[in-house]
Amino acid sequence: MAFVCRRCGACCRIKDGIVRVDDGEISRIAAFLGMREDEFIEKETELSPDRKSLVLHSRPDGSCVFLTEGNLCRINPVKPDKCRTFPQDWTNPDSASVCPGLAASRDAVTG
Repeated sequence: MAFVCRRCGACCRIKDGIVRVDDGEISRIAAFLGMREDEFIEKETELSPDRKSLVLHSRPDGSCVFLTEGNLCRINPVKPDKCRTFPQDWTNPDSASVCPGLAASRDAVTG
């Protein structure tokens, strides 16, 4: 069974999860939001815990600041590669416990 996104937003609410953004992603997101890149960096990013890159801010509950109340991504057309490629290109060991769509596809295979 292939993965089917349930649009639940669980992947956007992972506590202590980080979304790294590179220069190209910063440029695209800032333009999409009608912001200057330096303004976007100042308002919407912070230094990663390993101090090697910038990451998107999270809300106090750990959810992404761009996740809407309806579980939609406010920057979906220009969302970062990390978000766009999950779970096709990468997962974490606990991804199936976080993502109901992954759990369902795993359960169908192991059935």
